[in-house]
Amino acid sequence: MRNLRANRQGFTLVELSIVLVIIGLIIGAVLTGQQIIQNARVTSALNTIQAYEAQFQTYVQNYGAMPGDDANAQNRFPGTTIDHHGDGSGSLDGGGFDSTTATDETVFIWTHLRAAGLVKNQISNSSTGVQPPNPFNGIYGFQTGAFKGAFTTTVLCMDKVPASAAEAIDSRLDDGASDSGSVRAMAYTGNPGVVNTTAVANSYGDAQTFTLCIRM
Repeated sequence: MRNLRANRQGFTLVELSIVLVIIGLIIGAVLTGQQIIQNARVTSALNTIQAYEAQFQTYVQNYGAMPGDDANAQNRFPGTTIDHHGDGSGSLDGGGFDSTTATDETVFIWTHLRAAGLVKNQISNSSTGVQPPNPFNGIYGFQTGAFKGAFTTTVLCMDKVPASAAEAIDSRLDDGASDSGSVRAMAYTGNPGVVNTTAVANSYGDAQTFTLCIRM
């Protein structure tokens, strides 16, 4: 009976404490790992934003026209895959940065940049053309104006950005507020072209993902 009673004893407080400590360490390691991954994605996004802005400006300085809008692109880069040129209006016409029409200037801009040797990592997609991916499973893209006229010049946008990452990017580049400064944001909807007609978000809500646009 004494042996049977001993076999039925549960964990001691010491054993339970050890288990809880181990669980806490595992949770802490997982959260730390997620934060490290998030920080790496933010750093990658910041570096890419600066690179694309510089490449855009380099094209303008070299050729006197905006990529995508360049009316002489087909003649400028003979022997390339360019089969479309812009209208030279001085703005990126067509849909927004996330247009799904491959011949919109906002999409074809990436082909012009690639033909000029400025962008190496663009992708090809039968439905949306050549917008390159961002670290948050969205895309980067350029367009003219955004957020009901809050921005009227060329902007570089990126979508599907988690709230904490969006705020971190905004803080590094601007004032950290979603509705002011040179970086502004709206809640991501998944609908192409709505950055033109949607107002900026009041804040970076924790449960949301965002589309950010950076004024150039």
